[in-house]
Amino acid sequence: MPRLIFLDDDRIQHLLMRKLFQFHLPDWDFEFFENARDAKVWLSQNPVDLIISDLNLDTESGWDFVKEIGEYSETPVVFLTSNISPEDSQKKEQFSQVKLLLEKPLEESGFAQILEVLQS
Repeated sequence: MPRLIFLDDDRIQHLLMRKLFQFHLPDWDFEFFENARDAKVWLSQNPVDLIISDLNLDTESGWDFVKEIGEYSETPVVFLTSNISPEDSQKKEQFSQVKLLLEKPLEESGFAQILEVLQS
């Protein structure tokens, strides 16, 4: 069964993403994490097909998170954040794992882009 994880310290985002993804991808397995530490431990032992993460995490940045997991996983990452800075857009080029930078709230066009990442 395909699997993806969501990493965001906002539980409301968890609820929104769960509804959206379960509706469109009912055969997928979803894991939700509020902090990067727990997500990294889980990811070190479980393969996933996609990671969707906020850029502003509780104890580190999303960039730090991707750098660390990149040591043991090539899983595609989509950042979903409330504010995309020009620096973030430039930084994305340094991480081949990061496929998209999308703004919250996730709109239909952003969801369609995520589906394209899953198909590639």
